[in-house]
Amino acid sequence: DVTLLHLGWKSGILEFLEDVERGRPSAHGGRFRAARRIEQDLRFYTNGWQSWNFSGSLGRSDRFPQTRLGPLTRPMRTNPGTPRSRRPAHFLSEFFSVLGDRQRRKGILIGLLSERQAFGTIEAHLDRPRLRLWAHGDGVLVDPALSFTTDWACVQLVDLESTDPLAPYLEAVARENNARRETPTPVGWCSWYQYFEQVTQDDLLSNAAWIRSHQDEIPLPLVQLDDGYEAEVGDWRLRKDGFPVDLGVLSAEIRSGGLRPGLWLAPFVAKPRARVVLDHPHWILRTASGRPVNPGFIWDSFARALDVTHPEVLQHTEELIRTAVSEWGFDYLKLDFLYAGALAGKRHDPRLTRAQGLRRALERVREAAGETTTLVGCGCPLGPGVGLFDVMRVGPDVAPRWQPAHRGIELFLRSEEGHPSARNAVSATMGRMFLHRRWWVNDPDCLILRANDTHLTQDEAQVLATVASLSAGSLIVSDDLVTLTQERRAWLARLLPPLPSAARVVDWFDEAYPSTLVLPLTGPTGSWWLVARLNWGEQPMEGELDLPTLGIPEASTYYVLDVWNSHCWKQGSRAIELYVPSHGVRLLSVRVAPTVPQWIGDTLHVSSGLGVKEWHVEADQLRAVLELGRRAQGTVWLHLGTEPRSVMLGDQPLGWNQVGPQIFAIDCSFAGRSELRVSWG
Repeated sequence: DVTLLHLGWKSGILEFLEDVERGRPSAHGGRFRAARRIEQDLRFYTNGWQSWNFSGSLGRSDRFPQTRLGPLTRPMRTNPGTPRSRRPAHFLSEFFSVLGDRQRRKGILIGLLSERQAFGTIEAHLDRPRLRLWAHGDGVLVDPALSFTTDWACVQLVDLESTDPLAPYLEAVARENNARRETPTPVGWCSWYQYFEQVTQDDLLSNAAWIRSHQDEIPLPLVQLDDGYEAEVGDWRLRKDGFPVDLGVLSAEIRSGGLRPGLWLAPFVAKPRARVVLDHPHWILRTASGRPVNPGFIWDSFARALDVTHPEVLQHTEELIRTAVSEWGFDYLKLDFLYAGALAGKRHDPRLTRAQGLRRALERVREAAGETTTLVGCGCPLGPGVGLFDVMRVGPDVAPRWQPAHRGIELFLRSEEGHPSARNAVSATMGRMFLHRRWWVNDPDCLILRANDTHLTQDEAQVLATVASLSAGSLIVSDDLVTLTQERRAWLARLLPPLPSAARVVDWFDEAYPSTLVLPLTGPTGSWWLVARLNWGEQPMEGELDLPTLGIPEASTYYVLDVWNSHCWKQGSRAIELYVPSHGVRLLSVRVAPTVPQWIGDTLHVSSGLGVKEWHVEADQLRAVLELGRRAQGTVWLHLGTEPRSVMLGDQPLGWNQVGPQIFAIDCSFAGRSELRVSWG
């Protein structure tokens, strides 16, 4: 018989336990209802099921983003068992969600603290309104002598005016799952978005050689080989002709140059003609009628999903991971298409929910990889990954074009929020930016900076670079570095080292496509703010930034530096008038104007100030110790009460230009630790 085991409060957390139907499949999996009526300007933040799914805020007039490509993409975009939305104001979210009132700036978060036991879905009807949470029982068999307990659920009141509104919930999830969030930010190069499946060993080694010869200027310690080396997806020990050398030898060659080798694997999927499928048909996840479960149209074919509850599949996966780490020498593994381990089907072990099956398989992966191996999750349901992955992709694949497209055709795919594109990658990264260093290191996907062999404009490439940098997550470039122009190399250098923390997305709850980010920074030169304003539209945008509403103190005068355009000015009001090109960004460094000599900003580093390690102002001079861990060149802007008498960088005299009232620009170049001295009077 169906029994509700327990529903009560404990330390402010709602303990939610699933309905259980003993001895036969669960009828409906258990549901928690919160039906208090709220009639205001409501919006709903939805979190997608896995890495590639849309995450953002939706209002009453919006429709829930979902794929129109049916069996081609639905398995990778929708949690099985989650109903489809068919009308405006009807929304669904996975793991957690926020329902809030834009006018009163108050909201409620509801979600699970983990998804080790079952996936959790939240459903919202903004027009009624109603909010409902349930756990997916997946029709599993429960032994008559046992019970089934779901993960904890959580309800949190949210102050939408707070600069960190979801912190209590995010920290609770981190504690519940022992989140791995101290991993150093990965910085490096990846083969995928330049070479795709046509990558060769020579491509890999030529870029590794370039990196070694440019480490003093552009330090990229990681070299990650992506998809394209394997004979077939699923047959990881068999290589294409373009990779004549054993992966262990290749890894050793990369490591011998002082670099870290990384490898891409997709352990839970395979192509239909892969030997692992032909030799082990009983490993394939199937429907009740015996047909292979469809994980989507991948690699120009309907792929196969492995049954992660099958002991032989688990053993095979463990051996693969151990081989990659111990035999081939890769201690950085990007594991892709992991949602395939959580698809609905007739499983070898019918007692496990999809979440349990995936979580236990991922635990075996972590155990096989070891604690010191960096694991990157991709295409992974978020809940089961917390505590196991060091890094997690938080959006769909980027692409060398702004809009989603297939074989150059955009029109039909523009509404596909999970399809590879720069637009979708940037949007999802902003929608999940608050997860960074809370549950893992966020992976915004790769930078594509090249000026050739791409459909991205200069403005679009700057959007990618800006948002990836402000996310403070993985910073991995995916261009042929050998052919990268000097201008784009300079862009890349300015992003290194990564920023110390992620920016705040100011309008994360107010827009489906938020446009404003702010990052407060402090250093020896004082406090300043990086502010980014994006334009998602097809036409240039004119508007203004009201600085105090971004958390910047109100003042009579500010100094503003346009980071990408190298333009500095004194701002006499709190509102900055902006022109932002279509699919473009303005990145500003803002400081309150001082009454003493001050560092305004620089183009040495994207932070516009973190390269200053010491700052000393005396009666007739200032001294700034500069260090970025690489050779750097750019322009420095200083506020000085009078024109300099001399400017020295170490023993080298430098010139200067006055570019505004009390604003002086100095071009400089240095390597290692250098001292800039400016004297006057």
